[in-house]
Amino acid sequence: MWSRERIAVAAYFAVLGFVCSTWASSIDDLKVLLALNEDQLGWLLFAGPVGNLVTFTFVSSLVAKLGARRSVILSASAYIAIAFALSMCFAFKAPIPCWCVVIAAFGGAGNILNITTNAKAGLVEKHAGRSIMSSFHGVFSVTCFGGGLLALFAAGCGVSVWARFLAVFALVMSLHLVALRALPADEPADCKAAGSSGWHRPDRALFAIGLAALVIMGCEGSVFDWVGVFYREGILAPPSRVKWGYCAVAAMMAAGRFVSDRLVMRFTARRVLHVDCVLVSLGLAIALSSPYAHLSGLSLHLVATLGYGIAGYGISALVPILYSKANRTKSMPPASAITFVGTMGFLGYFAGPPLIGHLAKWFNLSIALGLFGVLILFCLLLDPDKD
Repeated sequence: MWSRERIAVAAYFAVLGFVCSTWASSIDDLKVLLALNEDQLGWLLFAGPVGNLVTFTFVSSLVAKLGARRSVILSASAYIAIAFALSMCFAFKAPIPCWCVVIAAFGGAGNILNITTNAKAGLVEKHAGRSIMSSFHGVFSVTCFGGGLLALFAAGCGVSVWARFLAVFALVMSLHLVALRALPADEPADCKAAGSSGWHRPDRALFAIGLAALVIMGCEGSVFDWVGVFYREGILAPPSRVKWGYCAVAAMMAAGRFVSDRLVMRFTARRVLHVDCVLVSLGLAIALSSPYAHLSGLSLHLVATLGYGIAGYGISALVPILYSKANRTKSMPPASAITFVGTMGFLGYFAGPPLIGHLAKWFNLSIALGLFGVLILFCLLLDPDKD
């Protein structure tokens, strides 16, 4: 049964999902709009991790001063305003410097909202007394899938990107206004822990979790941001099929996240994480090798979509498992642990796509994206069940 506070926190995961998916599904449109090559697009996207790193310097003090609840509300307001700014950038074909500022703000506000909503999700999970973190991330994935379907529908009907952003802006603003009143209050003990000693140095185990979050969310961000370009240029999909891969990833991530809590309780987090890492690598191998198979047309596009769907299911449980582990750590306050893991993860989410753009310049997009299919296998060394 979903409580009122659980629904309110889930609404902010929905805000993240709708805005993130609308942006990610528009990367290929941005490339066409500004006539950029992969390397140039990579440099432009690099503004995202810059904004992420800037907010990392003050997010802990912000949460300590305002509390997680107010930080969620303020960062959500900023994030939604940036969705409107992105709409205007597409509408008026803004110059590159304008795009850099808006993308940096997008990365920074998204980082704060990501950290604070996951902190609130950890509090609700604590109140529930059982594993429910994946359900919150499932809401994120469902809304990502919804954003992908909206992009697919808009592409088929000739709706402009800026109009799609404007529609999402109206939707998430409505969610924000409805949910903010029901957002759970901060616990005094947690606020005191968050602000008691400033920066807490992570121990080796938590640092390993942070590195895993960097790789996993780097993989997730790169797949989401470049899948449209892969379909448009790598396998020459027509406009009506360009969003297939994105929708497949988002749909399978959503499906996986709504069953992964039960799988973790039955088979342990370690086993689920290990199986899912292998599925990510396998799915990417299928999708990225499809241009080299003796296939064309619909069969080629279906094989690529199958591969991306497998990868999406594999990604589904990985981040929630890491956040749950961070929330249970004993080496530092949970709020600080989630801030560290969340920032590392969001840094990967925004740094991965520009890295892929630069690598694609020297190799090709399939080889560049394949890097994460290899790196994610290092996460097999983790044991999230170990205290």
